[in-house]
Amino acid sequence: MQWFPWLTPYYKQLIEQHQAQQAHPAQILHAHEGMGAEALVWGIARWLLCETPQGQKACGHCHGCQLMLANNHPDWYHIAVEKGKQLIGIDVIRDTCEKVWHSPQQGGARVIWVDGAQRLSESAVNALLKTVEEPPTNCWFLFTTPQLSQLPATLRSRCVVSNILPPNEQHGLAWLGRESQLPEQMLLTALRLSGGAPAQALALINAPRWQSRTQLAEALRSALPRQPMQLLPLLIDEPSSEKIYWLMAYLLDALKLQRGSHTWLTHVDGHATSHYLGTLMDEQRLQRIIAQWRECHTLLTQTPQVNTELVISDVLLAWEALLDN
Repeated sequence: MQWFPWLTPYYKQLIEQHQAQQAHPAQILHAHEGMGAEALVWGIARWLLCETPQGQKACGHCHGCQLMLANNHPDWYHIAVEKGKQLIGIDVIRDTCEKVWHSPQQGGARVIWVDGAQRLSESAVNALLKTVEEPPTNCWFLFTTPQLSQLPATLRSRCVVSNILPPNEQHGLAWLGRESQLPEQMLLTALRLSGGAPAQALALINAPRWQSRTQLAEALRSALPRQPMQLLPLLIDEPSSEKIYWLMAYLLDALKLQRGSHTWLTHVDGHATSHYLGTLMDEQRLQRIIAQWRECHTLLTQTPQVNTELVISDVLLAWEALLDN
């Protein structure tokens, strides 16, 4: 599993807590998608399950390390949403909690990773609470989530939260520059669209859908101001929520340019498109359409089985009316 340099301070801090016997048995790692939280969990688990750790590193040679490298350690539990399901159910939680109360099969630690903890069902959370609050000796829970607010307070209150923050933008950009040969402005755009998470930015620019951003910029300039509905086929093509997020960023950049700010544009390489949008609407109308696209984005990301075409069409019609005024 790839290691990322921005994880090292968090890893050292958590391992030092274990070395000082001051670690909390239930840890929530709150990190934006693409920050590499899974690599941090893997590193901590390897150290905890290593039989002969070398300082802050797992030895890599003992039986525990070999089992982990083979992804076959009996005292390592990885819990995540099963394929085709929306939530982590109660059955896997009950089964795991029952197992950890037995003696560890390798005689050392037991590590439970709940991957995507925001997807725990209410019954699964309730089944976890007693074991998380009073776990067996040398039993460690690691919860990862990009959405801390979606975890129930009953679970959060029993854990210690570590916020894994994005690296300094210049450090993130430098890492991206070592991984990609794209121009710096494009890398910076991807980084800002990814919330500062360098690994997510790299995945974005390497994905086929990255070309959709260029298509969106071209479509905005050809469809506006007279025919916003021409944008519909592009916007309903999955992933719709991501394209609308990019569109909102263009509109917010247009607002920034109107106010004379050029420093913190998101589409750093899309200055011309943002400037064009700013010539079509004054600040008041820009703010109104941004609010409508934000509401649309919320519906698409948080409402199951929403009619994507209908929701997007409504906003495009509203945009057309704004542009006609």
